[in-house]
Amino acid sequence: MRALAIREARQEYAEYYFLFPLFLSITLLTAAGFFEGMKELLRLGIDTAGRAHVAFAQFVGSTVLSAILDNNVVADFASRALLGFEVETLHLFAMAQIAGYALGGCWTHIGCAQSVVAYAFIQRDLDEHYRPVQWIKEMTPLILKTLAVMAAVIYGESALLNLL
Repeated sequence: MRALAIREARQEYAEYYFLFPLFLSITLLTAAGFFEGMKELLRLGIDTAGRAHVAFAQFVGSTVLSAILDNNVVADFASRALLGFEVETLHLFAMAQIAGYALGGCWTHIGCAQSVVAYAFIQRDLDEHYRPVQWIKEMTPLILKTLAVMAAVIYGESALLNLL
């Protein structure tokens, strides 16, 4: 039993250890003022393209980033550029980012804790030859359908905010 617990702990540790450099990178980017530039880029995008288009771009960007990184890292990274916006814009962008990193986390076997656990279960208990490419192929149609629904929600929410 002890050997099993140690083996499981070692595997769990190995799955999450790669996140340490990502958190360190976020800390260094914050210290270097990277997110101030991102904030200005968001303001320029809103002034040029409009709030809805920028929110949708953030949604898609968060989705893609979360597919290749842990969604907690993406949430931390993406939220730092939102400080200082008016409440309506903050709510819209936060909604878009949360939906994006939640969706992207499901797209790959490393994007979020649920996907890591589900993939490990499939590989360990159902099919030891199951590979990440199979996971992505099976998830992509659902991801695209959800992306379309969320696009409608983001643009609808933006239209409602413009009426207020």
